[in-house]
Amino acid sequence: MSEAVPTPQAENPDDGEVLHYPRDGGNEGPIVIANEFVDVVVRKVETRNGMRLEIYSPRRNACVRFDAVALDCLSYQEPEFITSLLARNPGP
Repeated sequence: MSEAVPTPQAENPDDGEVLHYPRDGGNEGPIVIANEFVDVVVRKVETRNGMRLEIYSPRRNACVRFDAVALDCLSYQEPEFITSLLARNPGP
């Protein structure tokens, strides 16, 4: 018995807009970063509080948005910090 593989989609959580999963990595749309383990969709989003970088995981159906301060904070973290994040169990 085989299950149909769902088509990955990116959704804007603010207005429920469903986007087609980008395949070409073009300059106008979202960027997909993927390897054999995971894929994420990254895009720039304008919110009422300013510009954010949105990271969406279709596999986990999880989304997070970072402002410039949060991104700057990530830029100077030690590699060990990222390793500790990877060791965490994200849950179901």
